[in-house]
Amino acid sequence: MERALADSALFSGLTEKDLTVIRNAGRQRSLEAETFLFMEGDRADQFFVVMTGKVKIFKTAADGKEQILLLAGPGESIGEAALFAERRFPASAQAVVETDVLSFSRDDFLELIRKHPILALNMIAGLSVRLHHLTRLVQQLSLEDVSTRLAGYLRDQLSAADPVTQAVHLPEKKMTLASLLGTIPETLSRAFARLTRLGIIAVEGDTVIIRDRRKLADQASGKKP
Repeated sequence: MERALADSALFSGLTEKDLTVIRNAGRQRSLEAETFLFMEGDRADQFFVVMTGKVKIFKTAADGKEQILLLAGPGESIGEAALFAERRFPASAQAVVETDVLSFSRDDFLELIRKHPILALNMIAGLSVRLHHLTRLVQQLSLEDVSTRLAGYLRDQLSAADPVTQAVHLPEKKMTLASLLGTIPETLSRAFARLTRLGIIAVEGDTVIIRDRRKLADQASGKKP
């Protein structure tokens, strides 16, 4: 868990001694897969850092449709609203797999910020990245069809592709991926099929082989074949 703190952008620039103080100020919580960390509307009085596993932040519509806003992995923070707004959580958080988090009370973390001002600068930088992500999400959901969103997602996974086979292992289950892309599994399957017909990808279980990077980039940018 200490490695997750050391690798976290939030705690960049702090010494090992500082990290030990921060670790001791928090409380470890272990969550089974699908366990809620908090639900939309709960009182926002805690702040969390993911140590291991993965947490999804999402909104649920009246008809039950789920839209994932963010997938937070090791070193990423959740619940900044607890620190500054003192209101209610605007979305729900649920463990995707077995997950460990470090939780801090609002007062305890604000005291850490007072002692280590670099935490505030790191948090502002992290919130800026998250704002960019959410702005991009709004653009995707408002202006792009599902095939374009899927192509953009796959393009973002290219850094993890096998350099020889161009195979990309999907890190998310297809139901989670559908929610992340603002659609349903059936529509996502049709999008996979469309990209396959266009010769852009081939799908083998939870692995996607990129057949044509240029066409993938064109599809992700909204260019029609």
